[in-house]
Amino acid sequence: MPKQCGHQEACGCQNSVDPSSQAQPFAPHPDNGSPGPPAWATAVGDRPMRRGRRLLVKAAVLVAIVGVTAAATLVISGRDGRTTMELAGQAAEQPAGQVSPPAAGAQPAAADAAQGAPVEGAGTRAAAEGDLRKGAVFVQSNDEVANEVVAFARRADGRLTEVGRYPTGGVGSGSFEDSAQGIVLGTAEGEAAPIQNVDKAELLFVVNAGSGTISVFRVNPDGLELVNQTSTGGKRPVSLTVNNGLLYVLNSGESDRRLILGPTTALENCGHGDLPTVTGFRVTPDGALQPIADSTRTLSGRGRSGCSQVSFTPDGRTLVVTERIASLSGQGAGKGAIATFEVRYDGSLGRKRMHEPSGAGPFGFTFTRDGKLITSEQNGGLGNPGGGHAAAYEINGDRTLKQINGSVANRQTDSCWVVVTDDQRYAFVSSPFDDGIISTYRLAADGSLSLLHPVSSARDGKDSKNDDLPQGATDISLSRDTKFLYQLNSFEGSLYVFAVNGQNGLLSLVERLPVFQLEPFGKGGEAAPFGLAAF
Repeated sequence: MPKQCGHQEACGCQNSVDPSSQAQPFAPHPDNGSPGPPAWATAVGDRPMRRGRRLLVKAAVLVAIVGVTAAATLVISGRDGRTTMELAGQAAEQPAGQVSPPAAGAQPAAADAAQGAPVEGAGTRAAAEGDLRKGAVFVQSNDEVANEVVAFARRADGRLTEVGRYPTGGVGSGSFEDSAQGIVLGTAEGEAAPIQNVDKAELLFVVNAGSGTISVFRVNPDGLELVNQTSTGGKRPVSLTVNNGLLYVLNSGESDRRLILGPTTALENCGHGDLPTVTGFRVTPDGALQPIADSTRTLSGRGRSGCSQVSFTPDGRTLVVTERIASLSGQGAGKGAIATFEVRYDGSLGRKRMHEPSGAGPFGFTFTRDGKLITSEQNGGLGNPGGGHAAAYEINGDRTLKQINGSVANRQTDSCWVVVTDDQRYAFVSSPFDDGIISTYRLAADGSLSLLHPVSSARDGKDSKNDDLPQGATDISLSRDTKFLYQLNSFEGSLYVFAVNGQNGLLSLVERLPVFQLEPFGKGGEAAPFGLAAF
């Protein structure tokens, strides 16, 4: 996004004070030896929620015994008889961290307008066509009335079948979030997507940016079950990460929900309201969350941050956070910053180190198997057409960063999300503006990057006039075998499915699926959907 928040150096936004970084006494995991969920777990109902709302249509015709015929009645309701609008309203009224469970399977009325709700038997269909634990894609609506997750089963050819729509129990912000990892798939021990360091897809973690909560789902072969919803302790959570029984969430602190300010200007996130922070939780194998005392830490501590992503390194010993527009010098608009924190054995964070990026505007990032950091660089976003880059770093034992071969340009606009193939040969970077582009970088054994294809989905890898993406190419995620790349277009509410050519790094379109019905971007549409995880 362009570097304009409307406050500039005279920003008067409220600041927070970085809590003490002194070591906390070691605390054993609270559920050790207990057979069931710990007492602090926020359960959602007596029964876990199953598939998306089932549309129950009953037509009752009273047959007249003495020649009188009664009218048929059509009733659309949730399982407990409440209407969809009542359920959505209830979700919007609940305070953060204390959201009552929605009726099993309830979903917003807006979802019905986009696609038909799953009917009885949808689970049988999903089981026949795919197992969510073996191949799936998940995306959230970020709806400001009632947030929901849409689950797709992945077939062998990469195509998707919608299994259901599942209310999170919380609400979204209803506006575009300049962030990565709004959804994480995996277990309490690590992530299967978007960053791949475990091989199981058992739990799905989702941020609710509007209600300041995290929802945890159990992934079953034929659908999702809501396990719990927990307050993040901060405002507007936008990114999260899981590793070694710990979860950390990035609270942006943003108080302004606007996005578009003018024809070529947008509002920078993490620049108004509270300073962005990270906060930690312990995670049980069944997905219950317990806050870690005194784990909240600020990032650069600057009023303009542009906070984007939080993730553990593969070994779980370091927490990394990116800020797109922070100025470490404290003077005007900056190049951005990358923060690294030591992760202590008790789950709290130790020493914080701040690093200037090799280029400007670090946004999304991922890791190679041996722990090298691969980042996208926004470099001015929409305000700097063609300025997108990517960069690679070594993470030293003291959590400092060492540039590998500097910033490598891709000639696209607003480069934001990045993934690496399982064979460590290619890195894909998506850029939403101008024509909407995914670029391919070649990844060398030493972690250095070189641009291979500026436009991955074009036949020649170069000409965007021949590619298959429109403006709005946001989040990307790879299937577990990295044979397929999934791309969320937040501007139009669609999913694009590409086959990955492992020989040359090009992408070929498999299908496009409309998922959400959105107002046109820039004409009332705020590109709300964010967060994508594929397995």
